[in-house]
Amino acid sequence: MSLPMNQPTAFTPNGNLPRINLSPVQRIALLLLHVATAGWIGYGAFVKAAEFNPLLLPPPILAAITAIIDRTSVDATAFLEWSLRAIIGVEIFIALAILTSRWARQIAIATLSLFCIILLIAMVQAGLKANAGEGFKEALAGSCGCFGKAGLPASVMFLIDAALLSSALLLVPRQAVRGRLPIAIPALIGLVAIFAIPTPEVQNDSNDAAKPPIVVTPTDPSTLDGPWPAAPVKYEKNYFTKWPEWVGKPFRAQKLALAIERPLPDDLERGDWIVVFSRTDCDRCQELYRAHFATPRKERVLKVSIPDTTGQPLAMPCEGCESRLLYRVKAGQSGTSPNYLVTAPTVIRLKDGIVTAVCPDVDKLDDLKRVLGEEPTVSVAPPVKPEISAWPGPPSKLEPFYIAEFPGAIGQPIAANKFARMIAGGVPADFLTGRWIIVFYREDCDHCQELLTTYFSGKLPVRTLAVAIPDADPNNLLDNPCDECVKVSLVKGPNYVIGTPVIVAINNGVIECVVVDAEDMAALEACLKFAGK
Repeated sequence: MSLPMNQPTAFTPNGNLPRINLSPVQRIALLLLHVATAGWIGYGAFVKAAEFNPLLLPPPILAAITAIIDRTSVDATAFLEWSLRAIIGVEIFIALAILTSRWARQIAIATLSLFCIILLIAMVQAGLKANAGEGFKEALAGSCGCFGKAGLPASVMFLIDAALLSSALLLVPRQAVRGRLPIAIPALIGLVAIFAIPTPEVQNDSNDAAKPPIVVTPTDPSTLDGPWPAAPVKYEKNYFTKWPEWVGKPFRAQKLALAIERPLPDDLERGDWIVVFSRTDCDRCQELYRAHFATPRKERVLKVSIPDTTGQPLAMPCEGCESRLLYRVKAGQSGTSPNYLVTAPTVIRLKDGIVTAVCPDVDKLDDLKRVLGEEPTVSVAPPVKPEISAWPGPPSKLEPFYIAEFPGAIGQPIAANKFARMIAGGVPADFLTGRWIIVFYREDCDHCQELLTTYFSGKLPVRTLAVAIPDADPNNLLDNPCDECVKVSLVKGPNYVIGTPVIVAINNGVIECVVVDAEDMAALEACLKFAGK
């Protein structure tokens, strides 16, 4: 129902408010405003405060903060921390103001409108960065990060914000919003929260902590003497890089470099090196490795993985590379891992320990060629002779569950992989000799059957081991069309965490390439190398 324009809305002298008759729809809208909207925004502030991770901010907001850092001389770590504190404090103020003040409707409309704009920008950016044909899917599926690493997709957040905005804008009568507290109280609480939010401590590895630190902060190439510095006694909460400032300075003088887990190669500061910072679920990182690192390079290569990924790991072929991780708190340890606000992939060239060139945007081909010094090439890494000659089989003591981690095992013996070792029964004696294709599949998986029918029916050019995951629905089993496959299964009992199908190619027992997305036809065919199949 509509309310008379002359309906009084101010407090009467005795402190009581005049009664306003509301329809059921208006009552629900008022409840959504004061409770649902305030709770929704307040919960977002709580998650940010609990995890205290700048990566939880929506990409457009984080991009704006990093742009300010890039263009000014502010301390990156401090600016990031206080930006996050300020955003949390503002959200707490907004949530309390919507819950208690007479300005609830106006504040909710302004805030939710801003949220919708930010989420639209985030979805558009996700769509533009996606591979061809997947833009719309990525725009809808991508997470804005607002509610943690496993947060809702930006599209769902947008729908919720838009629904609350529509309710506040169209259904809540302005005269019905009556706060009992002055707005200064929520503002004061939000201001206090900015300073009161505890800063999580980042714990060092117990083994590293026992070693006395070596403090090395050289600024001139001539001071690069002595071993690589020990791990920091205390890691930074946030690592943010101003890449151009690295050029001409020692690699060891950078805080991010000191966060790389030990031991590092003894000759890292001798000769030509290429350092690549990448994430295991990064499509562009995978493309970079396939194009430039799948075959041995004349320079030594240090592959540094950023351990904050949540997506499906991808194959990152890097022949002859030294692989390391940035520091993170391991399972069973206390403390919080650092936040790495690092663009991936980023490629760095070193000469005798000095940074000579940096390419943080591999789409800028001129910069990439300048750092790499070569044209793109695509090939599969050649095999390495393994030390294990016989298949070891499952261990005597089984764990409750096994997680497939094949992409990170490229270049390593298949017999050393905990998941693969669960293959039992009928493994050929020559399994670790020559080239084999391993297909991990489920017998009730439509995609698995489609893959097997397309690539593994009829005469096979490469010996193939079809490994069934023993958790398929017995009432929905499908035929395996691969007549020439050696068909085996994983040991029954443990739970197996693996999305199927997964294809692993080995040569002389060493993992050559991995495909976790069978719909990536280019990657699949490059790994299989089934000429004419």
